Amino acid sequence: MKFLKLYKNSQVFKIALGIAILVICYIATVFYAQMQELNKSVEVIANSNETQLELEKLLSVISIYETNLRSFIITKDENYIRNRFLSRGSIELNLKNLNKLASNNALRTKDIDSLKKLIDYRFELFRETVTIAKAKKVDFNELNAKLLESSSCTDDMRAFVYKTINSERVKVRYHNSNHHFELQDSAATAFLLVILSLLILLLSFNKMKVDIHQLQRANDELKFLNYSFNNAEKIAGFGHWKYNLETKSFTFSDNFYRLMGIDPDKAKPDALEMGKYLHPDDYERMMKVHNDSLENLEPTSAMCRYILPSGETRYIMAVGNFTKNSRGQTVKIGVNYDITEQFLNTRELEENNRELQSINEELESFNNIVSHDLQEPLRKIQMFISRLEENETQKLSDQGREYFSKIKLAANRTQALLIDLLNYSRTVKGDKAFEPIRLGDIARQVVQDLATTIDEKKAEIHIGELPQVDGIRFQLEQLFTNLLTNALKYSREGVPPVIHIKTEKIASRQMHNGKPVAEDDYHKIVVADNGIGFKQEYAGKIFYLFQRLETDAKYSGTGLGLAICKRVADNHNGFIKVKARPNEGAKFSIYLPKNKT
Repeated sequence: MKFLKLYKNSQVFKIALGIAILVICYIATVFYAQMQELNKSVEVIANSNETQLELEKLLSVISIYETNLRSFIITKDENYIRNRFLSRGSIELNLKNLNKLASNNALRTKDIDSLKKLIDYRFELFRETVTIAKAKKVDFNELNAKLLESSSCTDDMRAFVYKTINSERVKVRYHNSNHHFELQDSAATAFLLVILSLLILLLSFNKMKVDIHQLQRANDELKFLNYSFNNAEKIAGFGHWKYNLETKSFTFSDNFYRLMGIDPDKAKPDALEMGKYLHPDDYERMMKVHNDSLENLEPTSAMCRYILPSGETRYIMAVGNFTKNSRGQTVKIGVNYDITEQFLNTRELEENNRELQSINEELESFNNIVSHDLQEPLRKIQMFISRLEENETQKLSDQGREYFSKIKLAANRTQALLIDLLNYSRTVKGDKAFEPIRLGDIARQVVQDLATTIDEKKAEIHIGELPQVDGIRFQLEQLFTNLLTNALKYSREGVPPVIHIKTEKIASRQMHNGKPVAEDDYHKIVVADNGIGFKQEYAGKIFYLFQRLETDAKYSGTGLGLAICKRVADNHNGFIKVKARPNEGAKFSIYLPKNKT
């Protein structure tokens, strides 16, 4: 695997290929030197063989001359010696060839000179012998002496020639032996050179094949990316363009034309052609922005309107920046994307915000009415009811007293409803300034405020260790007030309320809105009672406005208390949950974010 990774690495392959080429060059140099040595060996062997041949020819001619001389002496026929001993004939050619073959060998040249002297002396003896043989009166003693001297000279010359021939033969055998080994070495070197060359060719071909495959795959990926990018432009509703500052030429993507409502196949990549679709009121501004950016090489971002061939007006955001292409030319690349829907939605949202602001102003007026105008006559009604109750109830009939009691109850409920509405309104629009708050102090303050009710109910309130959080003080006071009031209000008849306020660990599988609730992120504050409780199936219903599970007259309420609790938890980026069982009580869990420093 490691080798394959190295093989696929272009840089490593180039280094390996360079080393292999150097090795081949070295082997080729060695092979060339071996071939040169072989060539020299062949030349030396050929030279030796030719030298031997010339010497053999020379001895042969001398032998023929001697045979002819003896034939003349015996027969006295001058045809045997005609044109022979006066001219050396082919012997001079042999000597000339021998000198040429020994031109690079000083020792051999010296031997040839010695041989030439012997040949000169032998021809001198030929002439003297012929002269004695031609005399009228032949002196046979002298003739025999010359013949003996001639034979001795011929033997010396033959011995000298054979010595030289043997020397050449030894040299030939030596060079033949070396030539054999050199030939084997050259063959091995040539084989190694061919194998290495083939191996490099195969590796190069395979690497080239891999590279071509990778290039093809990269080209396919590039085509796919281009296809994906074009589709992304269609889906996202944007088109890109380029302007080359050196060639002064524009390039537009197909989807850029589509944004203009133009067929890409029929469009011309010309700025003036595209400029005519700009809204007349935006044309000069956009041209100035574009031209200024070309001078200063600064990025641009501007919104403009385009009027499509269909007459439709589209809002376009155009952004551009500068970069360098592969040739080092400065190019401005821009993107135009359609923000018509976003622009119209924003404009609609602004109108809705204005309407909402108007509604909030009306709500503020409503709050003022609730807190002043409605409560003032209600207080007077309650005041007169109190005076009538003190002085006039004895004068009423039983039915009148019953009606009077219902009027008093309705007035009190109306006042409670107005107070709860005002409190709920405060949680919606109230002060959102967060500050560090000790929840234990808040809980104890609320218990103190409800002391009268607690004493009446003979309730037990147990406050455990509570954390410090960042919150809105009056809202958290309202939260604990409403939860404790509910617990006291919905107690079981004849059973003193027992209420626990404490912190619990968050279970590892606790979820909210499909996401896990982590111990590191939230505090879990629990308010648990032993009251009448309710069915768990109603747990999600009780936090909505004006929702009451108990309609019995003895349980007074407006249905806003728990809605306020939920609103307070939401305002603190937390949430509230409840678990309950009929006649076993309810357990409210408030999750508030931890302070992370």
